[in-house]
Amino acid sequence: MSSLAGYNAKMKRKNRAAIWLLLMFTLTSCASGEFHLPTIVPLPSRAPLTSPTPSPVLPPTHTLAPSLTSLPTATQTPEPITYAVTDKDDMFGVALRFGVSLEALKTANPSVIPNLMGVGTVLNIPITPTPAAIGASQGSPTQTPDPFSPLRLVGVPVCYADAFGGAYCFAQLENISQNPVENPSARFTLASANSAPLEMDGILPLNILPAGEILPVVAYFPASLSVGFEVSAQVQDWLPVMPDDNRYLSVKLTAEPFTPAPNTHFAEARGEVSLSSGEADYLWVLGVIYDQDGQVLGMRRWEAAAPLSAGSSIPFSFNIYSMQGDIKTLKLFVEAHSKTP
Repeated sequence: MSSLAGYNAKMKRKNRAAIWLLLMFTLTSCASGEFHLPTIVPLPSRAPLTSPTPSPVLPPTHTLAPSLTSLPTATQTPEPITYAVTDKDDMFGVALRFGVSLEALKTANPSVIPNLMGVGTVLNIPITPTPAAIGASQGSPTQTPDPFSPLRLVGVPVCYADAFGGAYCFAQLENISQNPVENPSARFTLASANSAPLEMDGILPLNILPAGEILPVVAYFPASLSVGFEVSAQVQDWLPVMPDDNRYLSVKLTAEPFTPAPNTHFAEARGEVSLSSGEADYLWVLGVIYDQDGQVLGMRRWEAAAPLSAGSSIPFSFNIYSMQGDIKTLKLFVEAHSKTP
């Protein structure tokens, strides 16, 4: 009991000391004009810490490295050759001379206007030409099944390859009637054992085939052709010309004599044309060259400046180039169309 009383007395003394110290601190603060209540700082919570849920880690995406694309190997293109135009040239004639298609020649010279080429104009010839005869049908040409047709084929058609694998094909049409016909055509067929047959309509370089005349029709096959094909032709279309038709004018043609020169692959046509009456919106002179067997080797159409009036006389001079072989004969044909039929 005495122990417990002693313990209590001891605790009272400690409490009185603590109260005295607090009172002294308060009085001191008031005396200095400053009084601050102690800041109550909350004790840290003893709640268990929650670990954050880790975000799922996606496996890395495997991006394919860009594959290396090899550049195409440059194909060596044959170096173009050039040709300086003379006063006797046109683009069609130059194309025939070098064994290339007219379209290929135009493509190789995009800045050149075909009908306005001046003397000295330099044309790029796409590649070195290697023209050669690549096929001709054997025997007589296929005739039209129409017994009343005014046209028939003469001789056999022939084709000449150009340097692009295409071919110019010629067939000769004869008007066996007593009247001219307009816009005659023939269908060419190229047949080969190794490929499907190809067909193309050949047209006359003039609009009119006069009675009793023989003129060639021409077609160009731009596709690559098989070796060893055979060509045949069939009369296709034509239109009659009425006796009172005055759309075409009478033209007088005077030509200088032609003398073939050995080892020469072009013929020079010279002469003069004149209108007897009327006014023409165009006047054409067609030159056709043939070999010793009468086969067509090439052609060219010359065009006079229009319009032309009656009594006008115009000289002409132009070259016709052979697709292959030596030239034996040159023939000229003329046509004028009335400006006011």
